[in-house]
Amino acid sequence: MLISSHAVSVDEKGRVNIPARFREHLYSKFGEQLVLLDMDGCIFAYPLEEWRRRFSDKFSQLPTYRDDVRRYVRSMYGRATECVLDRQGRLLLPSRLRDSAQIEKDAVIIGLENKFEIWSSENWKKQLSETSDVFEEDGKDTFIELEF
Repeated sequence: MLISSHAVSVDEKGRVNIPARFREHLYSKFGEQLVLLDMDGCIFAYPLEEWRRRFSDKFSQLPTYRDDVRRYVRSMYGRATECVLDRQGRLLLPSRLRDSAQIEKDAVIIGLENKFEIWSSENWKKQLSETSDVFEEDGKDTFIELEF
């Protein structure tokens, strides 16, 4: 399972080192192929199998005679990029995605079970602050109830 957060550096070619535990999980369960998508101010990284389960399989069942459906599917596929982890466990982040997520030198990789997100360090700090504010203001009415 992909959980936890890891601070990483982006090298001059736009690559990040994927944490060893994440790589082990990806290789053993999904392989090395990923689909990257810019969304919510970060880069979502889906193992190819997970992308297919969450999106491709569902998109194929949508009514493509509808203009709004075609625009949505076009947007998702148009923004997505397939990539492969290299032998050193690095992931090349295309410049278009880095720019969209405002990732320059320092980034944070956040594990979310079967996918992970890559944030600029600055935007991740803002996200944490905003999330904390939501919980303090709205409390348990905002989300499902969790027991800690």
